[in-house]
Amino acid sequence: MIITVFAIFILPGKTIAPTSNNQGKIYINGTPLTIEVADEPNEHNLGLSGRLQLAPSNGMLFVFEQPEITAFWMKDMNFSLDMIWIDENLKIVGITKNISPDTFPQTFSPPSPIRYVLEVDGGWADKNKIKIGDTIKF
Repeated sequence: MIITVFAIFILPGKTIAPTSNNQGKIYINGTPLTIEVADEPNEHNLGLSGRLQLAPSNGMLFVFEQPEITAFWMKDMNFSLDMIWIDENLKIVGITKNISPDTFPQTFSPPSPIRYVLEVDGGWADKNKIKIGDTIKF
C-alpha cells in the first residue's frame, strides 16, 4: 500500500490563495479554520509529523487531483488527530476521530473516494459538531 500525503491548493476552477505563511481559511458549519498549505514535496510527505501540537483552530488540508482512496498513518506524530474525509463536492463523507500516534504503522482510509483530507486536532470534530454530510466552504 502506498501512503499518499500531499497538499496542493488548486480546486477545479478555483485557487485557494494563502493569506500568509502558506495559510488559508476554510469554514465548516460557519466555524473558521486556518489551514496550512504544504506546497513543497518534502512538506507533502511530512504533513504534521514531528510537531508538538496543533492550535485548536488550525489544520492541514491535503488536496488530490482526482477522487481516490488513499491511506494516511501517524508516523512521527506527537498528538492525536481527527481526519475529515471530503469528496469532490466538498461534502464530508467520513470522519476518523482521535487517532492516536500509538496506532502507527496502522493506516487510515476514507469510506469512499475523496479529493480532500483535513487533519485537525483530535476531538475537534466533536467539539465543533462536525458530521458526515456537512460541507466545506473556502
